[in-house]
Amino acid sequence: MKNLFISLLLASLAFASPVFAQDAASRMEVVEGAWVRSTPPNMKITAGYLSLRNNASTDHRLVAARSTVSDRVELHTHVHDMQTGMMQMRHVDHIDLPAGQTVALEPGGLHIMLMDLNTDLQPGIDVPLTLEFDDGSTLEIMAPVRRMTMGGHHQGHGQHRNH
Repeated sequence: MKNLFISLLLASLAFASPVFAQDAASRMEVVEGAWVRSTPPNMKITAGYLSLRNNASTDHRLVAARSTVSDRVELHTHVHDMQTGMMQMRHVDHIDLPAGQTVALEPGGLHIMLMDLNTDLQPGIDVPLTLEFDDGSTLEIMAPVRRMTMGGHHQGHGQHRNH
């Protein structure tokens, strides 16, 4: 009888474990297309953009990103420098992803900075990005390379400043 009880308990845990095992990456959804800004020849930096929706019931954080086209990838934001009146890029340790909300990484705001590029990025290329979350889970995405249009706008995204 004891063995039957243990067997039933283990079986019920096996069916329940996918609920407990859901990591941040499995609850994230790219709701607006990811893209990376094209670069002129020999330019060694660019930025990546996307909108992430956290479908989990708990808050998460984007803590890092990686790509095979870049030796260094950082999370950045733009802040207004009160002394100069200019927008300045700043490195951030993480990007908060509140439960049930969408966070936009876009020109002039939060973004993924790709530095020390090992190739020129021209339209038609897809850039692999690995997004890492606070629980250690990762999400692999492909971001097409696109040109920034004149005036700093790109397909409905915000203004591009100081990049």
